[in-house]
Amino acid sequence: MITRASVLGDYLRARRGLVAPESIGLAADPGRKVSGLRRSEVAMAAGVSENYYLRLEQGRDQRPSEQVLMALARALQLDHYGVEYMFRIAYSEYPPTPASEPNESLTALLEHWRHTAAYITDGNHDIVAANDMALRIGRGFLDVGQNNVVSYFSDHMQKIAKDWEASAAHMTAALRYHSDPLSPRLQQIVRELSARSPTFARLWARHDAWPQADGVTQALFDGFGVVDLHYQNLEVPGRPGHVLRTTFAPPNTPGAAVLAYLAAQSTG
Repeated sequence: MITRASVLGDYLRARRGLVAPESIGLAADPGRKVSGLRRSEVAMAAGVSENYYLRLEQGRDQRPSEQVLMALARALQLDHYGVEYMFRIAYSEYPPTPASEPNESLTALLEHWRHTAAYITDGNHDIVAANDMALRIGRGFLDVGQNNVVSYFSDHMQKIAKDWEASAAHMTAALRYHSDPLSPRLQQIVRELSARSPTFARLWARHDAWPQADGVTQALFDGFGVVDLHYQNLEVPGRPGHVLRTTFAPPNTPGAAVLAYLAAQSTG
């Protein structure tokens, strides 16, 4: 059974496997068989006993102190988001999941943007609301009920996306960062993607966790081909894990021409 303590243990184990021994002052050993750091090396670098660290990895310590967590964060070379994620899972700081349906004001806001594609995802990256422009550019992938991460690991996106694997790594990390690790829906998504995508299984095993702020994505349109579109993500206040994504294009670009054409169709 998955517990908060076991999630923390899995996280610590995965992250120590990514730390090069030389980065904490240990001599290189050509015959070394362990990937990353040994438990004893993490314990030494964090200033805790090896037995205590073992209990953490085994999920037998329910609430380590803030001082211990910060010491482990330094030993494991976690970034700001990694530290934030570790504290959340260690202290069970996951508020009750809000209803998936956005309130009326958010829905009205989305529909007010006639020339900008916009949609909202929950903590598991399920799409819970989308305006008409998002439905038009998504061609089924941005419909309410679809999952952003599942869609990105589709054959369609792998064929058209630039730097697909780098973006897939970011999406996988964002899924972990925003979701509750005990969510049955999250576990369903992870099982589905792990079974069909070795790339997802490898990326998920790293336990990277950080949000996506902005970037460039690709979309395929009849008569236009593949065009670049920019996106900006904003967290929705009062709805933990929910993110509003707006998709747009700089002026005088093929993407801008596509969006103008679609907007004219919807109002014509």
